Amino acid sequence: MLKPFAQSHRSLWDVIGERREQEQRLAPAPRPIAHYDTARIGLADAWLWLPNLTPAEAKAGKALGKVDADFEHDPRLVSPAGHRRNVRRIRAGTDRAEIRALPRALQLLQAMLRQWHDFAAELDWDQVQVVLFAPTDIAPDPWLDAALEVWPFDYLPGHGFIAPEQTFSTWLPWALQNDLEAPNLLCIGLDSWATVARAGSFVGERMAGEAIAVLHLQRIDLANADGNARWHLSPAVAQAHEPRALQSRKSSGGIEQLAETLCERSGMTLAEVKAVVTEGHHDDNRLEHLYQFLNTRLPDCDLQQHVIGHALLAGEYGHGISEMSALGLALQAAKSLEGAVLVFDRHASTQTQGWLLGPSQVAVAGQQTSVHA
Repeated sequence: MLKPFAQSHRSLWDVIGERREQEQRLAPAPRPIAHYDTARIGLADAWLWLPNLTPAEAKAGKALGKVDADFEHDPRLVSPAGHRRNVRRIRAGTDRAEIRALPRALQLLQAMLRQWHDFAAELDWDQVQVVLFAPTDIAPDPWLDAALEVWPFDYLPGHGFIAPEQTFSTWLPWALQNDLEAPNLLCIGLDSWATVARAGSFVGERMAGEAIAVLHLQRIDLANADGNARWHLSPAVAQAHEPRALQSRKSSGGIEQLAETLCERSGMTLAEVKAVVTEGHHDDNRLEHLYQFLNTRLPDCDLQQHVIGHALLAGEYGHGISEMSALGLALQAAKSLEGAVLVFDRHASTQTQGWLLGPSQVAVAGQQTSVHA
C-alpha cells in the first residue's frame, strides 16, 4: 500500500537537516573558554641528557641513588700551569667535541634532535611555543638564529620560537602572567662549560660540565580541569641569609625555613616530601647543612637513595640551565616515588632558592626574600 505523498517524499534538505539535528544531539557539550592560572603551571614532562645520566636512565628515574661520576681530560683544556682540566661531557656522537661555546652548543642541539623522537612524538606541536634559553657566552638572538638553521621541519611549533633574555626562574613569572602565549611551552636549555672560555676558572673539586634539559610546561586551565598536567610548579621562592661558611655546621643553612615556607604555601607537610634535588656541592658546610635538614625534618629521605646532587651527574654549567635540569630531575623523582620533591639551588653563598614540585593541588605562589642575622 502506498504511503501518503506527504509522508513518502523527503527532499535532500530534509535529510541534511535530520542529520544535523542528530549530530547536535550527539555532540559533546562545548568546552568552556580557557581561563589560565597565573600563579602556577603544569610540568607535563621532561627530557634530560647529562654526562652521567642518559635520556633512558632519566626517564626511568635512575638518578635516585646514582653515584656514577665519570669525567675525562681534554688536552685542549689546560690550566695556566699546563695541567689538564677535568670535565664532565655528554657523549654526543663520534665527532670530536668542540671547545668553543657556539659550535659545542650546536653539537649538543643536534645530538638532542637525533635522540628525542619518542618524547617529541607525544607533543601536540600545533599548540606549542618553543622557548630557547641561550647557552653561556651566547646572546639570545644569535642563539635563536643558529638553532633555527638546524631545526627540523617535523617539529615546527604552531606558536613559533622565542629566546628570552632572562634565565628560567626570572622568565617563569612573566610567562604565567602572559595569557596571550601558547597553552604549551617547550623550554629547551642546553649548556657547556667544557670550553676554552670557561674550563680554566675552576678550582678544587668542581668540574666543567654540560647538560641538555627540556621541560614541557602546560598552562593550568581553571575552566577545564580534566586536561591539566598532574605535576604543578610555581615561581621560585628565594631566601637571603648570612654566608654559609659562617653558619654553624649544626645549622640547616636556611633550607629548613625555606622548605617550611614552600610547604605552608602549598598546604602540605614536610612528611609528604619524598625526595630532594640539590646542586651537590660540599664546600662551605653545604653537605653538613643538608645532613642536618634530612636528619631532623626528613628522616625517611636517605641521603644515598632520595637525594640527587646534579653536579655529580653533570658538573658545572650555567645556573639558569641548571635550574631547568634540577626541575627535570625532580619530575622524574616525583613520578618514580609518587610524591612531592623539594628543589634547592644553593650556588650562592648568601641566598637559597627553592621550588616544591607536587601533584595537582600542590603549588607555591609568589616570591619571598628574608634576611637572617
